Amino acid sequence: MPRDDLTVEEATAIAEHARSGSLPLDDPEVRRVVDQANRTLVRAQMWGEDRSPKLRRRRRIIAFAALAMVLVWVVGLLGPLLLRLGV
Repeated sequence: MPRDDLTVEEATAIAEHARSGSLPLDDPEVRRVVDQANRTLVRAQMWGEDRSPKLRRRRRIIAFAALAMVLVWVVGLLGPLLLRLGV
């Protein structure tokens, strides 16, 4: 996956120009840059503007741990019910 070379400020400016219609989105190169800008903005909203790999790794671990806890809770909730029904 290619690394985004755009800053958040550049991505914001490109996305605003694309929304206003001042960029020709029919051109594949322009469309690629607009898509890259949108990806940069989504990542900045999701993970923050800081590109620290350590911070990203920590947030991913927390997200996976929370998902695992929910899955264990669901299995613990439904497991005895399914065993009682004989499934």
